[in-house]
Amino acid sequence: MASTTESICLEAQAAVSERSKTWQSTKRSTKRGNTSLVKLKKALRRTVQWAGLGVLAVIFVLAFVNWPTYMIEDHFSHQMIITILFLTAIILVALEDVVRMDKSAVMLMFAATMWTFHAVAFHPTVSHEGHAKLQRELEKGLADVGSIILFLLPAMGIVESIDHFHGFSIVTAVILRTTDKEKAGRLMPIVCLLSFFMSSVIDNLTATIVALKILKHVVPHNKDWRHSCGGLVVVAANARGAWSPIGDVTTTMLWIQGKVSAKGIMSWLFLPSFVAGVVPLAGIWWQARRCAETTAEDTGEESEEASSERQHEQQPAVSRKSMIALALGVLCILMVPIAKMVTGLPPYLGMLLSLGLYWLVTDTMGFEPHAMHAASELDLDDEQDELACETLAADEHHPRGTVGVPAALHKVDLSSLLFFTGVLLAVATLDNVGVLQLYAKWLKDVTGNSAVLLCSLLGISSAVVDNVPLVQASIQMFEEPTDAPIWQLVALCAGTGGSMLAVGSVAGVTLMGLEGVGFLWYTKRISLWAAVGFVLSITTYQLQRVVMTQLGVVQES
Repeated sequence: MASTTESICLEAQAAVSERSKTWQSTKRSTKRGNTSLVKLKKALRRTVQWAGLGVLAVIFVLAFVNWPTYMIEDHFSHQMIITILFLTAIILVALEDVVRMDKSAVMLMFAATMWTFHAVAFHPTVSHEGHAKLQRELEKGLADVGSIILFLLPAMGIVESIDHFHGFSIVTAVILRTTDKEKAGRLMPIVCLLSFFMSSVIDNLTATIVALKILKHVVPHNKDWRHSCGGLVVVAANARGAWSPIGDVTTTMLWIQGKVSAKGIMSWLFLPSFVAGVVPLAGIWWQARRCAETTAEDTGEESEEASSERQHEQQPAVSRKSMIALALGVLCILMVPIAKMVTGLPPYLGMLLSLGLYWLVTDTMGFEPHAMHAASELDLDDEQDELACETLAADEHHPRGTVGVPAALHKVDLSSLLFFTGVLLAVATLDNVGVLQLYAKWLKDVTGNSAVLLCSLLGISSAVVDNVPLVQASIQMFEEPTDAPIWQLVALCAGTGGSMLAVGSVAGVTLMGLEGVGFLWYTKRISLWAAVGFVLSITTYQLQRVVMTQLGVVQES
């Protein structure tokens, strides 16, 4: 009996030992497999990096030595090279998370190389006529790009200044109270509607910047949920900009050139734009909540409920001066579209004026966030509050460059601005060599007389390249009267189609820059739902036309 027990014990020990060896062998094999996979990914990443930089270097050298001349001077070959450079840059930006090349550096290098290759075709160093032509194209491109950058910089400066003076604390407090604990799921529809209606008063770019800044305060600890809300902000802001004459630059172009009237575009495009902005909410909300638990387990991030609850303890108290800072900032931003409508002042000049006014008023009133926060905590009266702010501003340890608006300007994301600059300069090159015009004509030939199909393809195209040159080409190609269906469809599709890709609109590029959202993440999580909203908005517009025609409100076109 003892020998039998001993035999069983020995067999059990042998089995355990064998299993242990098998497990260790499997573990070593898995580790070797993982190591091989890591090496393969690293090799692929290096290959893509060198391939992209190789294309860039080869074309730059060809432009530098001005050889071969047929490739530079032949118009078709010239257009092909510029297009290849642009597509290579877009691919590297799309694969930023994989190849680990900063998108700002990529776009700056490729935009400069595209302009270099385009410039040598004019032979500006030996031809006065070529030099003059190049200067005209550069001035046109710089005017277009500079107007957007000079709009972005003061807009971001005002938003950062409002945040610096805790102006968003009251908005954050209201949203947190509305989305408290079990009601945290309300955040996404609130942000969606806020962005949609806010972009009707200010343009969609400024609305996006403001909404993203508020989201950073409301959901600071859950990046995935904040990115999902940010994607929805882009969709909603672009959708709302389509039916407001001052909401999107393409709609403003059509309005200024008499293709649409304010009354016509607002009455016909409100419902389709609302569908394009709100319908994606359901899909993005569902997908974000489905991924929330997995993301929290994998990354250790808090759920939106826990993040919302934790934020109550971290928000600065709402003070009288923080409320003034918010109200003043909103009034300064609202002054931009009003000045444009009344005086015709370009938006970038209006925004520069607004920043200067905000800066002057806050300096005069002695705004400083640390003193403002201390005053609210100590419950000081108005005279003591002002004295505290003035004392801190005059403190030798706080020089003028570190307090007030100058301190807020230090927080402006210059990397994002440089990325915008690179994208806009690259698109300007495509416009100057005639690639976008050729594409617009090709769209017209392919679609025939179908306004719906033409505008749908125009909207899809605007998800890849800037919609401004495409809309400008459409304005030059068609002669339909004011408020014709094709102009309303152009405004709707060009405004909402850019939401389908992160690089398809300035609002999307802003999201990538300010929140660090990757191109692939946006494509996986937002693009499908934006495309659904895009299709349904066109369907809604067509149904409106059918119903109004049946009712005799409009004549059949």
